[in-house]
Formats: sequence, structure tokens, C-alpha cells
Amino acid sequence: MKKFTTILLFFCSAYGLAQDAQFSQYYAASLYLNPAFSGIYNDPSLHMNHKRQVQSVDVINELTQVSFIFPIKPQGKLEQSVAGAGIMAFNEKSGFQGIYDRNSVFLNYAQNLKFGLLSSYLISIGVQAGYEIRKLNFSKLTWGSQYNAFYGFDDSLPIPVTEFNEQQQNFVVNAGVMYYYNPERNYLLHNYSAFVGFSATNLNRPNTSFTIESENPEPMLWKYNGGIEFKFNKLYVTPSLLYLYIRQNQQFNAGLNLSYVPNAERYRAKGTQLLFGSWYRLRDSFIFMGGIKFSSLTVRVSYDMNSTLFVPEKGVDLAQNSMEISIQYSLSKNLDIRKISNPLF
Repeated sequence: MKKFTTILLFFCSAYGLAQDAQFSQYYAASLYLNPAFSGIYNDPSLHMNHKRQVQSVDVINELTQVSFIFPIKPQGKLEQSVAGAGIMAFNEKSGFQGIYDRNSVFLNYAQNLKFGLLSSYLISIGVQAGYEIRKLNFSKLTWGSQYNAFYGFDDSLPIPVTEFNEQQQNFVVNAGVMYYYNPERNYLLHNYSAFVGFSATNLNRPNTSFTIESENPEPMLWKYNGGIEFKFNKLYVTPSLLYLYIRQNQQFNAGLNLSYVPNAERYRAKGTQLLFGSWYRLRDSFIFMGGIKFSSLTVRVSYDMNSTLFVPEKGVDLAQNSMEISIQYSLSKNLDIRKISNPLF
């Protein structure tokens, strides 16, 4: 029975690999969402996200990303970037006692095209290339053959796994495109700002099989993100959505982001900003976010309250809540919200 349970947990964790992990504050992890985002920033900025389930259980789900975006500007131009470069490091731990571990490093480049009156329209095209190392740590599992009749489990006995590799490495290519209306957030000339993006992950279909001498090309993950921002006096309101598709599996996220700026002027936002947000991940969880932007630093904390409304009664509790913290630090000297930045963050 012990061996059967272990094998069951292994295959449960392996099944989870079919879905790339996602951050709840997806716009705070710009380069992980869409490589084209590095082309819309006008200021260097550092981004960090960490997400972890709050329950103390054997099955671990933990995500971390750190990225840096550096805009590229023509000589003599202080405001408008023409392109952007970036670097992102990502780590994921999941499965029984964190048996699955993925570490990635990506380089990012995006070129933007501006057109229309006062550059009211922007298109950014980005590409991302990196290296991933995936591990299955069998040493964290216990097997029936490692038990003896005298004192039980004996960790000196070898693990009876010969048909699997514990580590595999891949080169991965991703790409994306973003369209942005009113990227300067100029609400004197325009009534709103809008954005939409498409991206594709695993364009080169890397082999992710841990089984020796077998092929398992990673399916492409398609992402759509979009939203629109309105300004009402001192309040910025931004409904947004994220849609993912992979291997006939779909995920849909929709919600609302609010930014209250006490010192907001007609043309720009100045000073401290209070941040609030709420999203719903269809048939999965409700997400609540709060944060503050002060000077060049922005901090947000969100809580995933996983819904059991659509989960039938089972012997395993599938509703595991999680928390996520995101930190953004801008190297800009002019911190007005009107400058081109991530639409929500």
C-alpha cells in the first residue's frame, strides 16, 4: 500500500507538469507573462514575485521570479524608448515534498513601433530565449523495497528507479506581441488607455520527458492578456483578463485593479498610491490584492482563496489557498504614472 501511494503521488505531480505554473499577480511578472513587455518600459526597473501555498502539507506549490528590464533609447532622447532588453530567473517547486524542481534563466528583447498623433499607438514585438533545468528528486520518496521486517524503513537501501532520468535540460524559445493605445496615459487628450497582448511559450517544443530513450515534446502554451484603464478624478480603474490555452486545457482569469492617488492631477498621478485588486480564476479561486506605491518602490500582497464550489467531494482536499508578494523598484527620477510602464503595474 505504501508503494502504491508513492507511485500515485508521483504520477499526480507528473500530471501537474502539463500546466505551466502561473502567478496570480500576472502583470507584476511582466516578462513571464509576455516577452513583448520589455519594449513598453521607459525606465529601468526590477521586479520580484514569490507565491506559495499557505497550508502545511506534503504537496508543495511554490513559484519565484526575479527580472530586470532595461529600456533602450536613441541618443539624446530622454523620454521615449525604442526597444527594451531584460533578464529573468524563475524557479518552481511542486509535487509531493517538492519532488519537481524547475530552474530557468531567460534573456529578453523587444522592439516597439509608435505611430499616430503624439505616438498614441504602440506595438511591441518581443522574443525570449533561455535555458531550463528540470529535476525529479526521487530521494524524497519512500519505496516498498526500502522497508525490512526488523525496523521498517531503511534509507541505506538503493532507490529502485532505473527507467527515469532525475534531471533534464532544455533550450526554450518564447515570443509575444503587445498593442497599446494611449501608452503615455494622457487623459487630457484621450478618455482611456487600452492594451492587448498575445504570446506563445515553448515555440521550439523542447523534449521534457524524464523517461530514458523517450520523446515528450512540450506543448505550446498560448496566452492572451488585455484590459482598459479609465481615470475618475483620483481613481484609476482597470478591468483586465488573462486567458491561457494548452493541450485543449483552458484557464480564464478576470478582475479589476484600482489605484487611488490622493495627489492626482488632471494630467498625471503624483505621490503615494493605494492599490487594490480582485480577480476570479474560473472554476478555481478568488484572488484579493492590496498594496502601496511610495516613491520608486511598489509592494503588493495577494491571497488566493481557492474555491470548493466546483470540486466534488473527494478524499483529498484540492482547495489549497496561497499567498503572493510582488515588489517593483523603478530607477526613474520622474515617477509619474503617465510614463510608459506595465499597464497595471
